[in-house]
Amino acid sequence: MNLPSKDNDHHPERGVAASDLAPALPSKVATPGPARVISFDGYVDPLRFLGQLWQQYGDTVCYQTRLGPCFLFAHPKDVQTILRDENFRRASLIKMVLGEGLLVSEGPRWKSQRRVMQGDFLPRSVAPLVPVMVREAARTAVAWRMAAAAGHAVDVSIDMTQLTMRVIVKALFSDDLSDTEAGELCAAVALAITEQGKLSWLVFGIPAHFTPESAANITASKAVLDEVAYEMIRRRRSAASCDRPPDLLTLLIEADTESGPMSELQIRDEIVSLLIAGHETTALSLSWAWKAIAEHPDIELTLHQELDQVLGGRAAELADAAKLPWTRAIFHETMRMYPAVWYMARVASEEATVGGHTVPRGANVLISPWITHRHKEFWTDPERFDPGRFANSPAQATHRDAYLPFAGGRHICLGMHFALLEATLLLAQLAQEFRVRPINAREIRPEGGVTLRLSPGLAATIELRHAALVSGTPVAHPAVS
Repeated sequence: MNLPSKDNDHHPERGVAASDLAPALPSKVATPGPARVISFDGYVDPLRFLGQLWQQYGDTVCYQTRLGPCFLFAHPKDVQTILRDENFRRASLIKMVLGEGLLVSEGPRWKSQRRVMQGDFLPRSVAPLVPVMVREAARTAVAWRMAAAAGHAVDVSIDMTQLTMRVIVKALFSDDLSDTEAGELCAAVALAITEQGKLSWLVFGIPAHFTPESAANITASKAVLDEVAYEMIRRRRSAASCDRPPDLLTLLIEADTESGPMSELQIRDEIVSLLIAGHETTALSLSWAWKAIAEHPDIELTLHQELDQVLGGRAAELADAAKLPWTRAIFHETMRMYPAVWYMARVASEEATVGGHTVPRGANVLISPWITHRHKEFWTDPERFDPGRFANSPAQATHRDAYLPFAGGRHICLGMHFALLEATLLLAQLAQEFRVRPINAREIRPEGGVTLRLSPGLAATIELRHAALVSGTPVAHPAVS
């Protein structure tokens, strides 16, 4: 199957000519889709591939790859059926990096892990972490003031990645990594996700070009992640119980699960899972948000008015989160249009029926928030960036399950409350002081790997919002140590 090149317009929601797809299945087959095995002989955009399948065949599509049959379900009711049914188990090639952490485990082990950790992610447990979030935003603000004064461009994507990495490390593990260590950790995570993304494309019929270089990259990334995780475990275990900070790492070390204390390997898998999940998705959403804000002056103006009224130049606090509906709505709308986890793969343990369609045992099943969030039956003018959809309610969709940036069902994201609070306050803290002005916005395209990255990253100049800042008087921030 030949698809247009990467240089062409490749927005999946616009579709392509029917001739780009194989003929539809015969009418005797219940589930529509291409008739022959999907294969490619050049570049293909997974986002566009799934989008055009959906546009041509509808909310339920079956296509054949070298891995066997694959089903795409776009309708919210079918999506939720899959997410809530234990028959559909998570399929993840990223296990070679994550191990058996909460993000990829299933069955009794997953239930035990979730019980151990879920208390640390409840709103009452997340609230005390606000000072960490604000303090780390202040560190980014220092760098942005310097960039603004010098007229230098910054890579907002990298800055958001480093910011959220610092937050997750300090919030959950109380470890203060040096800037060099944090940079190495970010680079290792980014490289691992990039290489794993190439493997994950197998489910789209795209050949996996797993070269010796790819294998070496994953090995090197895993080595860095292992070194960080095991060193954190070693330091914490060497401390007396009374001297251990009451964070998630201490909880994991002292946990007494149904099968006894967790092994070093089990703790390592959870640490690595949380390091990756706890910063990558939020960093991407913030990066997409900065781009969208810059491209919509009216939305940016409303944001600044809200921040000036609520914060008035001071540092954000926990109580402010509830007073920033527009800031929060921008983040929600960003996650609708640019969901960091843009697809989820499942495997049918046994034959099942979803929406009247038979899914055979062993078949791959795909859910794509990128597609469901663009479903015109549930979203008005879905291609328009409109935070107003979320300003007064969780989501103005006609189906409550049409919005799934944090997945749903049994595996709804454990860190949902943490991510929402963190993103709202980080965006508020920085946007009250700065304007981000992208210099490569027209070049940026969504890149559908394991996560939805900006390709290339968001390069931008930074502007100070208030004249007082030009003369050296910064917005009030907590001390940066």
